[in-house]
Amino acid sequence: MAVKDLLNKGLLLHGIGAGVLKSVTGKIAEMTTSQSMNMNITATTEDVYGGDGLFPLYTYISKKEGTVEITNAEFKLSQVQIAQGTKITATGNKRNYRVLITKDDKQLIKDGALTGVEALAVIGPDGNDASAAVTVTDTGAVTFGEAAVAGEYVVWFKATDANSVKAEMLKNAMPEVATFNWMFTTEDSEGNKYQIDIYARRVRADGELKIETARDKATTPSLKIKILDPGDGHDDFAVVTITPLAA
Repeated sequence: MAVKDLLNKGLLLHGIGAGVLKSVTGKIAEMTTSQSMNMNITATTEDVYGGDGLFPLYTYISKKEGTVEITNAEFKLSQVQIAQGTKITATGNKRNYRVLITKDDKQLIKDGALTGVEALAVIGPDGNDASAAVTVTDTGAVTFGEAAVAGEYVVWFKATDANSVKAEMLKNAMPEVATFNWMFTTEDSEGNKYQIDIYARRVRADGELKIETARDKATTPSLKIKILDPGDGHDDFAVVTITPLAA
């Protein structure tokens, strides 16, 4: 297809496609189950007036801004490390537990092997703090003191899990600069297929992160990124490429 024909070809923008962000240090967030992707380029213009005329003599752009917002159907830790300055740890991490025990129990988890146990809260049968009456060791062994009363105790604790991965969000760290690539397939009114690629050379997440849980609701985490000056002598801060696909 000739360039002039492709430039003027009307395409139906539907579907979502997939994308990937890769930071300057190699952190990657791949998005293959997104619900929406919105790229918005805005410009601020200034008018220059002169004489008695009511219309501006000249107008110029004083500022450009580009943003990309992606709504995902799934939550990934890779999204956290792009959205925030993070430290990822894959070993020696702990996860939370909540168990119910009585004075007859000797272990937090029967027939369970625990390590690195940290008691977070012990709630007695009366609903009050009972940590003074219950001792928990780092292997999950439980000892009740003389002041412990009969009934059911709730114990919140952490313990080491070899399969846990941790993303620590650092208070003074900025999200890393990254490249942004997106691709999706669409068609024209005659049913011919095309691929549209969107590329931004330098982007950075805005630092927002929202994790929401709700009853009877599947929430959709979003990622917002800002397009930066391409730098290094480049002029193309964003690029859209259209490619006809074989039938």
